[in-house]
Amino acid sequence: MNKYVFVFDFDLTMTIKNSNGINANSNFIELFDNENKIIELKHYLNGIRNLGHPVYINTRALVADVKYILKTIGIDVGPGQLIKEIKGSDTIDYIHNPFSISDMIKYDLINQVKNESLLWAVKKVTYLNKIIDQEKISIENTLFFDDSLLNINTAKINGFINSYLVGSDDSGIYGLDYLLIKLDQILSSI
Repeated sequence: MNKYVFVFDFDLTMTIKNSNGINANSNFIELFDNENKIIELKHYLNGIRNLGHPVYINTRALVADVKYILKTIGIDVGPGQLIKEIKGSDTIDYIHNPFSISDMIKYDLINQVKNESLLWAVKKVTYLNKIIDQEKISIENTLFFDDSLLNINTAKINGFINSYLVGSDDSGIYGLDYLLIKLDQILSSI
């Protein structure tokens, strides 16, 4: 059996709305629409894990916030859990510029990239590369899901051919609703 790694963006990919500005005292169910969708998401994540495929989150959001939200709805993060690891921002400053000055020089980004969205698209690809190194899998066995066309196209240009845009203007289905349909299709074919 081939080993795959599933990599999800968080906001508007695993959720139906953006988590920015959500009250910390919330139960966060509104991010996922309702408890039934959370149960369905857990079902698919459990199925992925039971098949031996790790799950990562690759997000611009603060890692601590995403962990807190997931824990609140009953999804634990760590080795052996439904989500193995979250790659994302450690500080608020990182959200606006995900690269240190030395990385900006190393990747020749200083003169080429001024748009923070494009910087994040590049950073997400660096996270994808770290994940395939960690998991010792081929790039073709990485399934990447994101709501941003820029992030998906950047991943595809860099060889991540199994990158899926979550929702589109054509389908009228977005975020978690789209992801649940896509996971059902993928899991029945692998």
